[in-house]
Amino acid sequence: MKVDWDHLRFFLVLARAKTLTNAARLIGVEHSTVARRIQALENTLGTQLFKREATGYELTSEGLALVPRVEQMEQSFIQIDKRHDPLQGRVRIGAPEGFGTAFLAGLLAEFSQHYPLLTIDLIPVPKTIKLSHREADIVISIDRPKSGPYIITRLSNYCLKLYGSKHYLQQNPPIQKLEDLKQHRFVDYIDDLVYSAALYSLERLPLQVSACFRSNSILAQEIAVRAGAGLAILPRFLVHDKSELEEVLGDQLSFTHTFWMLTLVDLQHEPRIKLVWDFLRKQADVQQGLLMGR
Repeated sequence: MKVDWDHLRFFLVLARAKTLTNAARLIGVEHSTVARRIQALENTLGTQLFKREATGYELTSEGLALVPRVEQMEQSFIQIDKRHDPLQGRVRIGAPEGFGTAFLAGLLAEFSQHYPLLTIDLIPVPKTIKLSHREADIVISIDRPKSGPYIITRLSNYCLKLYGSKHYLQQNPPIQKLEDLKQHRFVDYIDDLVYSAALYSLERLPLQVSACFRSNSILAQEIAVRAGAGLAILPRFLVHDKSELEEVLGDQLSFTHTFWMLTLVDLQHEPRIKLVWDFLRKQADVQQGLLMGR
């Protein structure tokens, strides 16, 4: 009986990851590929290695007995494979939509060119990426988790200010003081779709205003402001290169938020995770002027 080593490798990853989705992410394939490999291995051995439970894929007694033997093979393979490169595989990064798109995408694209065996998955979305569900390896969040098996660091503060398009400001009453804002239209988040209380920026204004255009996408808000829909509180790093936008009220109206970066404790010593983690920290330091609007 000849057993394919790749089948055994997939078996070991699934035994550790517990779910097809997590195993697929760790290996860098589709989850259906993991399922096919496990099925082929079970057919070859003539026994069931996993049983499907509510918690994921649990090992049968035959599967448990196989694990230490495959782990021994894995260690032997690593020792003899001189081409083994710890900086290969996949690193998935979850980030707020605006920060991921306007700030991280270009930096990570350049970074990835130096590590051709490393795949970078960037997930910039207007929602919270759940590290506990293994949706990403590294998460950048505007909320600091209160608890969990995480390594957490303050990545950077960032500045938000009030902006409007030059055309809008020319066509509407002048703004010289906070009270003047009552005569203007605003762009903001949709209340029941806001994923963090930190995003309720308009509510922090010292006067009552309401939005006439709303979106849970900060990128859509920025586009709407450029199109003349009204004024909006936007991150400085998102609009620094948009010449058609003007800052309103300057330092009279400024907000500071924080980006937190976290990963799971059991991932912190993975070479590929540490490499990307250190790169992101360095870039946040280098780009402080942009992030804080200086």
